[in-house]
Amino acid sequence: MTPRGTRRCSLLAVAAVSLVALATGCGASSADPDPSDSPTKDASASTSESPSPTPSATSTVVEPADGRLIKVPGASMHALATYKRVSDYGIVQGYNDGQSSVTFSPSLTRAASLDAFAKEWIKEHGGPKVKVRQDDTVAGGKYSAWHVVDTVHDPYEIQHDFGIMFLDSAWLIDIKIYLDGTPETLSEDEQQQVIDSLLASFKTDLD
Repeated sequence: MTPRGTRRCSLLAVAAVSLVALATGCGASSADPDPSDSPTKDASASTSESPSPTPSATSTVVEPADGRLIKVPGASMHALATYKRVSDYGIVQGYNDGQSSVTFSPSLTRAASLDAFAKEWIKEHGGPKVKVRQDDTVAGGKYSAWHVVDTVHDPYEIQHDFGIMFLDSAWLIDIKIYLDGTPETLSEDEQQQVIDSLLASFKTDLD
């Protein structure tokens, strides 16, 4: 039989060991986290290392041409302020200056879609080796238009043709850029500005 004094000493030893273990566990609790694991430090580091946002490019504002009104059945557009009228057949009207020109007319196409309209027109005007299809564009800010370029027919000019369909009507806009323009030939950026400005002025009679 174990003496009572020995048993008491054993119980005291076990209790002491338990207290030491408890104290050690509390010291390593989450109440006193390791500074290296601090979320505040991680968040500040992440913030300081993130790149600055890149500002988005602003779109160039196109000013519609504001020259003389060119009116044909069902639609209208404006010439550039520098243009003078060179032809007027009622349903076909042309304007130009020394650097570019525009001809505006309705179309008698029976095509059922814009794509069919473009293919029909290309076939009737020299084929795809002469009239090279470009990406479709927009006229008047909301009307889809096919775009065809011809650099073969006349070596002294670039011819841009645009076809527009709306309801039961269709129109053609022909814009020529003169490669020997006066007083000087337009740069590529200036050529695009002429085209964008003329197309932006397009309107149907319902606008």
